[in-house]
Amino acid sequence: MSTLKQNNSEWLSIAAFNDTFDWTKCIKTTFTTFFEHVTLHDSYWLTINLNVTNETILSIQLDAFWNKEYTLKFENTDNWPFLIIKIPNVFNISYNTVDFATTIVDTSCTIIEKIEIEKLIGILTQSNIFPKEFYDRLIDCKQVNKTRFDDIYGGNIEILHDSEILILLIEENGNYIDPSLDKVIPFENRVDENKNNDKSILSKLWDKLN
Repeated sequence: MSTLKQNNSEWLSIAAFNDTFDWTKCIKTTFTTFFEHVTLHDSYWLTINLNVTNETILSIQLDAFWNKEYTLKFENTDNWPFLIIKIPNVFNISYNTVDFATTIVDTSCTIIEKIEIEKLIGILTQSNIFPKEFYDRLIDCKQVNKTRFDDIYGGNIEILHDSEILILLIEENGNYIDPSLDKVIPFENRVDENKNNDKSILSKLWDKLN
């Protein structure tokens, strides 16, 4: 277990450590899809928990200001919900200059092509850096992803993992919120929608002038 933020809710720390969350209320997705709908900008790291089956559970206090539609909080509030992410198949986690009480500023997810993995394995299998099982898991993985979380202090956490993730959204009092992405317009479409709205306003102005 690795705790990144101090003064967590006690029930959350226990639930994350023992994985007692109700995963029947989750959605299954990928980081690529999730980041198209939800931003972790200004969200807080809480905990990262690893277990012996290579599963990893991330808990993050999700900034409700930047995610009003997703968190169902349409007025400014300090009552930010907990975003719980389970990554069922993790190969490696790299902590780079990460400190307590760190705030996420940016995220990214990169798909690692099979050919890159095969070239890397060809070189590394000649050394004793990783056990043989590590390479076997990489080869068997359907799609290797590298997800990165950058914080405001210049540190970052990188996770190498299989593509599938499970998402939960929970209030501070423990009540579950619908975590589906259907209620959120993807960021790419929001730009188009804003452009259309701008055109509509200009059209109305033009009509009035004529």
